Amino acid sequence: WKKAEVIPLHKEGDHEIAVNNRPISLLPVLSKVTERVALEQFTDYLIETNKLNKHQSGNRKNHSTETLQLFLTECIYQSIDGKNLTAVILLDLSKAFDSISHDILLEKLRKFGTSASATVWFRSYLSERVQSVRVGQHLSDMQRVTHGVPQGSILGPLLFNLYVNEISSMCKDCKIESFVDDSKLFLSFSICDIAESMNKLNADLKRVAAWCCSNSLLINPGKTKFLLFGTKQALSKINLPPLQFLGEELTPVRCAKDLGIIMDECLSFTDHTQNLTSKLMGSLCQISRVQHLFDKKTLISIINSLVFSKLYYCSTVWAGTFKENIRKLQLVQNFAARIISGKRKFDHISSTIKDLGWLSVQDMLAYRDAQMVYKIINGSVPLYLKNFVKRRSDVHNRSTRNSHNLDIPKCRTSFAQRSFGYRAIKLWNSLPNNVRESTSLNTFKQSLKTWLLNA
Repeated sequence: WKKAEVIPLHKEGDHEIAVNNRPISLLPVLSKVTERVALEQFTDYLIETNKLNKHQSGNRKNHSTETLQLFLTECIYQSIDGKNLTAVILLDLSKAFDSISHDILLEKLRKFGTSASATVWFRSYLSERVQSVRVGQHLSDMQRVTHGVPQGSILGPLLFNLYVNEISSMCKDCKIESFVDDSKLFLSFSICDIAESMNKLNADLKRVAAWCCSNSLLINPGKTKFLLFGTKQALSKINLPPLQFLGEELTPVRCAKDLGIIMDECLSFTDHTQNLTSKLMGSLCQISRVQHLFDKKTLISIINSLVFSKLYYCSTVWAGTFKENIRKLQLVQNFAARIISGKRKFDHISSTIKDLGWLSVQDMLAYRDAQMVYKIINGSVPLYLKNFVKRRSDVHNRSTRNSHNLDIPKCRTSFAQRSFGYRAIKLWNSLPNNVRESTSLNTFKQSLKTWLLNA
């Protein structure tokens, strides 16, 4: 049960280049059953002892890439609304899962309080592993594995989280947030403090790099990205001091992909929505060529899995984008409806979308915003999101007619009014009481959809 067959999973770029593929270990079923039992017991222990770092969002209940990205963007919106800038460093850890030192990991597990017998079990789990690589019909010879945890295993992601658990404590001035091996440092500062802030960033980067080195983790400075967020006016006025990292100078890029979202320096998300529209239209064109092979129900399933799941990925993060970008995304939904219904390019489509029981793209974004607010109110999100939503009665002492509403944050600029913390709370306060007072998430979703369809 310690034999793995590794297959390359293409990430991006030329798939013939090894680094553009992610190694996924196919493990025996018996191994996964055993790991599942160990995972459940160990996870219960970690939750009970509260030893997991709150800044790690990967593979944790109620945490996701969306909650992490929402926290980051809300911090940036607040910073810019306060006439500040925010620097974000997207770290690139090379072969993070494969670089883990077994001895260091076992020592960290002991510090987490694992018993002697549990430590022996983990040592056995990690040792004497072998793997071969399959590419097409070709299978390599078996090789012994001396480092790392298998990608594709049940325990691997949790063991990696524990391995990097103390990385956030390396930063003195910056905040650091992670989703498994994707970590980012960020720091907000006034324009007049830019020189001092760059020095703070440099110092924290050095500390993080030194910690990674001492823990057998390799940061790739060539793939590490530096983003500087602010208004166009503010960004045009600054003279940025150099930011050094592992012998290379980091210069700000206009946009970069982070956890599947293209972030741009002004949080317009125009690059993200344009890229999304182009890719999804391409997928729909391919589906349209074979639509005659499937019945209506199957077509809906295909489009839901290949198109809409990508369309609304992390939508609470970017739903405040410009109306023109939303209009382009609506064209994606229109095309999907035409494929399912068999209608031609210039046929009227709004009645078809309604017959399918679909919300428009704009309404679907509102639907997902309201769901997130419901989760925040009911404690189904990470702690780091809870402060973004406050009841008006908790903020204002005097009793008012709308004291059960949520408090809408004061925004100095129209830019900040595009943030989740403003638009979603404003939406929530407009919902009827019978929708807001739903006793479960499923009931809330059903009532909310009915209200939006009839609005």
